[in-house]
Amino acid sequence: MLEENPSLVERLRDNTRYFRERLRQIGLKPLEGEAAIIPIIVGDTAFAIRISERLLAEGIFVTGFGYPVVPEGAARIRVQMSAALQREHLDRAAEAFQRVGREIGLL
Repeated sequence: MLEENPSLVERLRDNTRYFRERLRQIGLKPLEGEAAIIPIIVGDTAFAIRISERLLAEGIFVTGFGYPVVPEGAARIRVQMSAALQREHLDRAAEAFQRVGREIGLL
């Protein structure tokens, strides 16, 4: 499929760059990198789970996880980027991150 549609890889890269920048604009600090998995360190495992639940209530599916998958105190939210997403989807997700982040003290 990728050989027949190489533009999908570039679209995935563009979406990843764009969403990382949108997260920074609202005050979050995703871990640096170019991978389609975008981790955002939030600290406490229960806090990461709470954030993921609140985002799901907003229609945004992310994974919150922590110890023992990552070291204690380094719990995170993992965003998985996709080439199938449009800019309006990414903007909607960033707006949800901002609302939830303000509501629960992440921002």
